[in-house]
Amino acid sequence: MEPEGADFRPSEPYTRRLRRILEEYPDGSQVLREILQNSDDAKSTEQIFILDHNTYSSNKLFKSELQRFQGPALLAINSEIFEERDFDSLLKLSDSEKHDQFDKIGVMGVGFNSIYHITDSPSFITGDKYVILDPHEWYYKGGKKFNFVADNLAKRYPGQFAPFIIPSEESSSNPFKTPFNGTIFRYPLRDNDESDISKKIYKPQEILDMFHKF
Repeated sequence: MEPEGADFRPSEPYTRRLRRILEEYPDGSQVLREILQNSDDAKSTEQIFILDHNTYSSNKLFKSELQRFQGPALLAINSEIFEERDFDSLLKLSDSEKHDQFDKIGVMGVGFNSIYHITDSPSFITGDKYVILDPHEWYYKGGKKFNFVADNLAKRYPGQFAPFIIPSEESSSNPFKTPFNGTIFRYPLRDNDESDISKKIYKPQEILDMFHKF
């Protein structure tokens, strides 16, 4: 049975808006710089990038269709937990009416959307929240926000959380039974051309090249 969560949806579909943003923000190592800038704006004391080559089990996911995002990914980890205004910022980033107000909507600047150069469905864990962004509305109406602690989701859906387990968490049989003290962003690499945002397919080697240039 699929878990319930709160819709995390902008006021309008925003794949077209994202295409325009990608034209304004360079591809390549600049994506990492934008992630680092957002982390710095959030006052994080560290930023970790991980290129995950693994493909994870599709057993016990929120939806079986989400298996398409279980492959290689870029992870970006920082030491700050999202505040409510940061969640609001993410929604406003996709609102065309806020186009001239990006400097007034919190730490999640418009540059965050540069990650759509490499992915179609970012997700992240912060505090006790797990958020999946789905701008195409393939599986969710823009996105979904879950309280994974209150609903014990990591135990109920281990396949969904396996890609988020970092080495320091591996010793626990249920590493996400308590809030995570920071934020883990996961960007599954685009591996097909079905996207309305970008047709560019990313392979792990290209992310590794990006690391070297960065």
